Amino acid sequence: MKVAIKNCDYFLRAASASDVPALRVLVNSAYKELSDMGLNYTATYQDEEKTLEKINKGTAFVLLKESEIVATVLFSEENHFTKKHTAYISQFAVNPVLKKSGLGTFLMNYCEDLALQKNYQGVQLDTAIPAKHLVQCYQKRGYIIVGETHWEGKTYRSYIFEKSFN
Repeated sequence: MKVAIKNCDYFLRAASASDVPALRVLVNSAYKELSDMGLNYTATYQDEEKTLEKINKGTAFVLLKESEIVATVLFSEENHFTKKHTAYISQFAVNPVLKKSGLGTFLMNYCEDLALQKNYQGVQLDTAIPAKHLVQCYQKRGYIIVGETHWEGKTYRSYIFEKSFN
């Protein structure tokens, strides 16, 4: 699907296994800032095998500028704490050079709209508690903290956020 974001044309489609090498590079680079903060998000170090495993959990969308993948998000079904029928957003990444260009906002809006169309009760996502800039970003979008967890192998605790549609 062709989309215009801030007067630039992009193409949005579902990812395929052939995208895995480019997706791994994109996700690793997009999460480097968090790695530099000492946060060991899986996306900071995942290899191609883990990338394929992740995208097979749901539908990974890729946003392309010409033929280059410049952003991605994984849309799946998952719920923590609230027992609602929720979609889950993860593996959310934008090429660091293109951050603040509207691509992330477009992908978040797309996933929220898709969840509504598919009759989910809301959307959940998670982020590290120390990533205060991300916590604030999600809260500004209307997400509320519904719980905390410590994912296996992580050096931090995470907030689970939810945006309800009812």
